[in-house]
Amino acid sequence: MERQILHVDVNNAFLSWSAVNMLENGSELDIRTIPAVIRRR
Repeated sequence: MERQILHVDVNNAFLSWSAVNMLENGSELDIRTIPAVIRRR
């Protein structure tokens, strides 16, 4: 069987989910429209 590698960009998904959550909770800033960095702790 040939080896296959799957890469999932969860940082991008986290940023999108966070942005939608902020907008749903009344934020006027859409963080998807500005450069962003996800920092691992």
